[in-house]
Amino acid sequence: MADTASSSRYQLLGLYDSPFTRRVAITMTHYGIAFEHLSLSVFREMDAMRPLNPLFKVPMLTLADGEKLYESAYQLDYLDELAADRGLTPLTPRSGPLRRQVLQATALALVATEKAVAIAYEGQRPSELQWPDWRSRLRGQMRQALAMLEQQLAASGGAGGGFLVGERLTQADISTVVGIAFVRYVLPHEWPAGDYPTLEALAARLEASDAFIAVPINE
Repeated sequence: MADTASSSRYQLLGLYDSPFTRRVAITMTHYGIAFEHLSLSVFREMDAMRPLNPLFKVPMLTLADGEKLYESAYQLDYLDELAADRGLTPLTPRSGPLRRQVLQATALALVATEKAVAIAYEGQRPSELQWPDWRSRLRGQMRQALAMLEQQLAASGGAGGGFLVGERLTQADISTVVGIAFVRYVLPHEWPAGDYPTLEALAARLEASDAFIAVPINE
């Protein structure tokens, strides 16, 4: 669970409506790693953000010695290494075929998420500068990635409580569900309800779990 006490060894910067920040926070919570959450917006709170993170890029994970880690994939790799050192099972296997399978499924989740983020940014442009064909292309890429994840999850028995890879929770599941939550929260009109029933069942199951509940998207 997130710990805002000054004794926390880690500090995570970024809002949870960022799917990249949220997947790191959920991973830390899953591992039982206490952290201080600095809930700052890169747009609305630039003055407060600047001295902490002049790149204005989130998430940023600060370690106890002051080292700052950028990019959620790098942060997750660090957290997996930390978990393995503590005798925990990493959410992304450290080697072998299962590692490649988890990374591949996570990559599909990131394609869907990144295209959704691009759609959201496109919608912030003045209407006369928005490019409908570009939005359509982004939407197509997002939905194709989701369709591929739906197919993979259905093949693994996901509708019956399974996971994307193997028989346990992995980073592929966390990143996929976090991406789905982002679309539903920020772009509800872009979520094709009913098209991905197995993914929706996975999302409902994980969002009801302790690690996800502890990291609400609207915080």
